[in-house]
Amino acid sequence: MKAMRLVPSVSASKWMMALPLLLLGLWFGGMGWGIDAALRRFERHTTATPPHVNPNDSWRQARCFIDPDAYLWLSYTRDLRQSGHWRLRHTAADNAPYGREMHWCHLPIWSLMALSAGLEKTGLSPPLALEIAGRLLMPLAGFLLFSALYLYLRRRIGIGAAALCALAPAALLFWDFHPLRPDHHAFQIMAAFSCALFLLFSGFGWTEKGKDRPPLRLFIASGICGGFGLWFGATVFYFTLAALTISAAGVLLISPQPSHPAKSQMHPGVWRIWAWAGAGTALLLYALEYAPGPFPPRLEVNHPLYALSWLGIGECLFLLARWKHQDRRLSAPRLLHAALALLAAAALPALVLWGPESSYLPRTTLMWRLHARHIHEFLTVRAFAIQNQESAVGLLLRFLGPGLACIVGWVGLSPKLRLPFAARLTLAFATPIFLLFTALLLWQIRWRSFAAMASLLLVVAALWALRTESAPLARRSAQALVLMLGLQWLVGIAIGLHPLFLMAKVSKIDPQYLKALQLRNWMVNLKETADSTPVRLLAPAEMGPAAYYFGAGDAIGTLYWENLDGLAAAAECFADPLPGARAREVIAERGITHVAMNEGAQDALMFHYLHTGRDDQAGAAQTVGGALTGIGTSIPEWLRYDEPLNQTVNPPLYTFVPAIGQWALTRLPTRLYVVDAPPPPSESP
Repeated sequence: MKAMRLVPSVSASKWMMALPLLLLGLWFGGMGWGIDAALRRFERHTTATPPHVNPNDSWRQARCFIDPDAYLWLSYTRDLRQSGHWRLRHTAADNAPYGREMHWCHLPIWSLMALSAGLEKTGLSPPLALEIAGRLLMPLAGFLLFSALYLYLRRRIGIGAAALCALAPAALLFWDFHPLRPDHHAFQIMAAFSCALFLLFSGFGWTEKGKDRPPLRLFIASGICGGFGLWFGATVFYFTLAALTISAAGVLLISPQPSHPAKSQMHPGVWRIWAWAGAGTALLLYALEYAPGPFPPRLEVNHPLYALSWLGIGECLFLLARWKHQDRRLSAPRLLHAALALLAAAALPALVLWGPESSYLPRTTLMWRLHARHIHEFLTVRAFAIQNQESAVGLLLRFLGPGLACIVGWVGLSPKLRLPFAARLTLAFATPIFLLFTALLLWQIRWRSFAAMASLLLVVAALWALRTESAPLARRSAQALVLMLGLQWLVGIAIGLHPLFLMAKVSKIDPQYLKALQLRNWMVNLKETADSTPVRLLAPAEMGPAAYYFGAGDAIGTLYWENLDGLAAAAECFADPLPGARAREVIAERGITHVAMNEGAQDALMFHYLHTGRDDQAGAAQTVGGALTGIGTSIPEWLRYDEPLNQTVNPPLYTFVPAIGQWALTRLPTRLYVVDAPPPPSESP
């Protein structure tokens, strides 16, 4: 009888262990399906000819994405499949008619290729298969990555805590895994977090006395994840590498000594192994991207100098650990060894900061101006909160609340808890990482997700440390952290579901979704209107990737550092003082047939600032870009505003809102101009 009672208990235990995986599947799968269904429902209530809805409108046959980067990754995938090659190093997506180099990591491209090829096997057409692959990539990646996180943590901090450590960030970071944003950012975030997580449980080189070596697999796993992090985005991951280095050095320098030094020993060589694993992985992935050559000197992406820097960092940590915990002699050979290690570690950041601009294009004047003023993800937390009409404090608490609670708890409760040496090491390691990424977040909103995962790292360290202490205070503290994770999870779900619910009811649509729908319609209509006539489009920078993806025309200026020439040409045209003699020359040189400009002053001001460095509204109004915004300045004589063309490409759209029983009017605030045939060069003004 006793044996029979064990069966349901074992079965229930298996279900409990599988429940977090089921919830992750429901979240990512449900949101992917729900967003598509809600958008389709909204479209079914939208028409250019109310009250009649034409289900055969061309734009209804194509799905939209809500980020220019998404269109670019999809375009890269389509072009690479059509080329018959397996790598893409040059693209015609912008800087027409010349195109430009492409240097980003191929993993998203190869993943989209595999998904779309598999979907084509089911009978889908290639364009539709690519669209569906774009919708599937990030939810599928999110499910796999957070499931792996749960499975890794459940034996270290318990099933319930591990479940919430996966579910909470899955909801909180949904924007990074959004089905309408196939991109590389989520892979960067998870590679950085995994690199730190494996180090967190590594022991940092400490073992019990008598053991030959510490568990090297964790250092190797951390290094491999870091190597992938460099592949996904070297510049971004280098901030993580710097944070890990600072935290590791702090642990080695000021961490509490073991309670029984005779029972513990340090193995400095593990930091060499960590660095060699990371550098070796980065070099292999660099070869995967570029071998057999050429090998361009591009420091914006993975490059052998990043591997050299990591080797130097590993050697510095090795020397520091040996000096602090084994042998404090400072002989001339050791000092020379340390100097060479520092030189290797510092070579890469020195070249990025002070080397030639040609090797690191974000340091060019144009890109510096762009990033300083006009890239959304470079806003401060305060500016971002104001722009989105939310509280900066609320935003910080939503993303960093559990981590902040750990800091407060550690300061207030550490004297009352007798945590073992290993537990104190993990907290000493995770705390600086959290503080550094919090500082980065306050500087730029782009670090929001990294800071959230740094907060999670600190929570994991705290939960693991508290499991080693049996005192009631430790149990209550752990329960409080788990409750905070649960609250964070529920808030993330509510924030993700609320706009989806409103859109499904056709009562309100998020501005990003609306703009994505309008931009898709605009591009599809332009392509259909032009028919077989080639279109080369000078347009606001965020429109370029969509124009190329939908086949509406060739694009010139986009926001990518690889397209410095195209962005400079667009800025030169739009910022040219009226009557626009130089703009006319560039347009003739590049064969531009149409010019688009958003209404309002924002884009005209941006291009004027990019080209001149002056934030001058009056000056921007007297440029070609200012004249095209529709603010009243006469447009150049060599451009023509074609009203019938604009009505065809950008008609007013009406959406029936059931709650009020009325039609709501929306229109993309963009004006399209036709370039009249330029005169012969001798007649140019």
